[in-house]
Amino acid sequence: MRRHLISIVFITLSIFTHPGIANTKIAEGEVLVRFSGEYNLAQAQKKMSSRNYRIKEVINATMNLYLVEIDGSVGQAIKNLKSTEDVLYAQPNHYVQLRYSAPSESFSVQDLFRGLPNDPQMNQMWDLVEGVGGISATQVWNTSVGGKDRGNNDIVVAVIDGGIDVNHPDLNQNAWINTNETPSNGLDDDNNGFVDDIYGWNAFANNGKISADSHATHVAGTIGAVGNNGVGVSGVNWNVKIMSIMGASGTTATVAKAYGYVIEQKKLWYSSQGKRGANIVATNSSFGVDSADCTSGDYPVWNDLYENMGKLGILSAAATANNDVNVDVAGDVPTGCSSEYLVTVTNTQKDDTKFSRAGYGVKNVDLGAPGTKVFSTLPSSTYGALTGTSMSTPHVAGAIALLHSLAPMEFYNDYMAQPATAALALKTSLLKGVDPLSSLRGITVTGGRLNVSKSAGLLMNYKSSH
Repeated sequence: MRRHLISIVFITLSIFTHPGIANTKIAEGEVLVRFSGEYNLAQAQKKMSSRNYRIKEVINATMNLYLVEIDGSVGQAIKNLKSTEDVLYAQPNHYVQLRYSAPSESFSVQDLFRGLPNDPQMNQMWDLVEGVGGISATQVWNTSVGGKDRGNNDIVVAVIDGGIDVNHPDLNQNAWINTNETPSNGLDDDNNGFVDDIYGWNAFANNGKISADSHATHVAGTIGAVGNNGVGVSGVNWNVKIMSIMGASGTTATVAKAYGYVIEQKKLWYSSQGKRGANIVATNSSFGVDSADCTSGDYPVWNDLYENMGKLGILSAAATANNDVNVDVAGDVPTGCSSEYLVTVTNTQKDDTKFSRAGYGVKNVDLGAPGTKVFSTLPSSTYGALTGTSMSTPHVAGAIALLHSLAPMEFYNDYMAQPATAALALKTSLLKGVDPLSSLRGITVTGGRLNVSKSAGLLMNYKSSH
């Protein structure tokens, strides 16, 4: 099983069903196909024509992943494709949903922030402090507030969601910007395969136009609202680069394109020695497919995406279901997938109990993080509180970025040489550093809630295995 602690050294809808797994919705008339070996578009088209199918879209060239138009039933097409030479697998194009509840009223935590950031609404942010169900980020800020790693590289978190309000006064300074691209000229100036991708990518529209969405903007603020700027709130990181990728909800194909952008940007960062692309260390995924069995054979692309990102040193923080269900039994995508590079999260409250409408699983849900009445940024320079596992997950994505900023040089050197191994070592620090909670004991992998201060202490003692 995926869930163990690693050594620190290191639109017509149809239905597919499986025993014990609730029905999930798929897009009719199309399937996702991954080819083995090297396959370009022309080769893929030729291969699909032999089955009277048509390539609709290249989803990710690195993975040889395509969206294919079919005639007839999805089930029959998948059966046909599985017997087709050079097809690694074919799967349905499932629909995906965001994971958050209705807005919550705001509230205050008094006298907890003396001498800390001057952001005027910090008194709303119980989730970042020590001792009230928070993640103890305030303790880490004495050492690091995020920003750059030991190699002086910008640390980037990719938010796969709706669009982030990059003009928000608490986010604008921390928005990732592709400085090698000229805005709105209709050209791929940096030859990265994406036109006008200034702040990230819109996988829905296949362009660089990012629109402001409440869910994504709230998530981004938790990860990295600018701290100590006299405005609004602070994120887990005061300084971090947040990449906006529109690609949550919709279909699996859209999600795969969004993750594909992450893969290509990190590959480019390595190959250009940091001159192009982005040093993405974490993704935030506050969406998924409820009651879906990732091991059933219908969802292989999800696990492959996390594995491909993980090999590049990227950990993926993922929200579990917003239902009081055991996802080990009921199933969930992505939190039931097997990739070691996933960090799966449920929703805890100020009193350190699990939120009543949040999933759990001793095999497939790693830890808890604050997700109830979390105060953060919203579009049009506003703020508010939201509830859901969607609000829990950015605490973890933000913590991964913060840990990269204070990790010792020995860790940095290992990360540059063997990013996948180092990323798993960081994950180990993250999971071993949790605060044990009776409410999560026996229903999550760690039995605890995120404590970034304790995790930082573990990572600061990192010793290379080389």
